[in-house]
Amino acid sequence: MKFVITLLGSDRLGIVESFSKTVADHDGAWCESRIMQVDGQFGGVFQADVPDENADAFENSLESSFQPEFHLAVVRSNAAVVATPDRHSFGITVLCGDRPRLLHRFAQLCTAQQINILELQTNLRPAAMTGLLMFEIEATGDSPEPLDRSEFTAALEALGDDVVVDFSDE
Repeated sequence: MKFVITLLGSDRLGIVESFSKTVADHDGAWCESRIMQVDGQFGGVFQADVPDENADAFENSLESSFQPEFHLAVVRSNAAVVATPDRHSFGITVLCGDRPRLLHRFAQLCTAQQINILELQTNLRPAAMTGLLMFEIEATGDSPEPLDRSEFTAALEALGDDVVVDFSDE
């Protein structure tokens, strides 16, 4: 039985070790994860595969180990792998001076172009020469049709003359 689990709470030493022990104690396999710390808070999304006969005990153990200290969400995923039509995958990086509504505009453009955002990471960092805050978007996505990259770039660059857009093939 596959599980998708989210865990959010104050960061402390040993969270990943405790979670991985819970998976191992139920003869499970740690499949995928995304973990980060933001402003002193731990955030994690995990996928674990646990034998069906251990599924209930695994879920109970997660709840007793991590609640009420953490916000915990557990979803059982029985979904079979479904063949999807050919999708056109790509990576995109956008870098520019920080400004309001930038990520929202990016998301609007993706939706308008039927781009499914598969992964998204954003960062604020000081520019090397000026120290001004730069906003960076790193995303992977896919679309049912090949993306007109020049049109998409032009729409993003219309947000300001400091916008830099770079694509990669995934």
